[in-house]
Amino acid sequence: MIDMRSEWTGMNRMSGSLHTGLFALLVTGLVACQDPEPKKAGEGEAATTQDPVKAMFEQFREAGLEVDREAGTITVPCEIARPDQPLEYLLIHRRGKDHEAMFVCEVQASLLNAAFLLLGYEKGKNAEVVEKDPLPSPEEVEKGAAWFDVHHPEGMKVWFTAKWTKIDDDGEEVVVEAPVEDLLLDRVTGEAVVDVEWIYLGGNMAPIYRNEPPVFLADYEGNYVSNVYKPQPNHLVTMKHERAQDDQVWWVTELLPPPATPVKLVIHKAETPLHRARLERLAAEKEKEKGEGDEEKKVPGAGR
Repeated sequence: MIDMRSEWTGMNRMSGSLHTGLFALLVTGLVACQDPEPKKAGEGEAATTQDPVKAMFEQFREAGLEVDREAGTITVPCEIARPDQPLEYLLIHRRGKDHEAMFVCEVQASLLNAAFLLLGYEKGKNAEVVEKDPLPSPEEVEKGAAWFDVHHPEGMKVWFTAKWTKIDDDGEEVVVEAPVEDLLLDRVTGEAVVDVEWIYLGGNMAPIYRNEPPVFLADYEGNYVSNVYKPQPNHLVTMKHERAQDDQVWWVTELLPPPATPVKLVIHKAETPLHRARLERLAAEKEKEKGEGDEEKKVPGAGR
């Protein structure tokens, strides 16, 4: 179980330039991006500098990031990571925690966050662990009483699908696309995770060293989407789940392709048909199990 009062995420100082300035440029230019027909050069004050949205989309193309504002999607080129410990992250940069992640990418955090902003996302509220008042007695703790309450994150929802190619039984190359929930194993149930949401947090900006200008912290840490509650909301998206405060319960399902497999992680602003179909399938399976259980009860001696 994570000690959320004392955990501290280490920072690795990154070499090279950041996208922080470009990120700030987008924030100040979001009003302009609402205009479907920007003014042409020479038409008044709008002609003085490069369109910030055009500059941003050029950065997206250079990073291999596909942003479709009309469809409400962001496509991130990734590959399958090589985890050897329970998962804490769904998506990281290469400088992030590769041994605890599912997908790894080369896209800068501030650039990815700019794509979220272009889709209209607003900063959310991170999960919190709050001590109970009054605290339970030692006797109550021994019997299993918790000394804290978990307040789950709040904010705009995010949906993820993963797309990759594989060779089928006939030797043909086929495209597979699945909700990421089908790839994430809940070790408590032994099945793919259910009853989960993903909440946009938006990351944090702060100076790394005293008297230095603020930077986008996820650019340094390299951890983007967490499936465990983190005390410092420097990542962009977090899981919302009853067991998300536990860092030992998440692993990968057999559906996940092998490490280093190229994958496109698609971020959706709205629930996808694949997610709706998954919910329908899970509901049907649950109803079937209930029906089989009722039939057993009707048979004398069944279940003994």
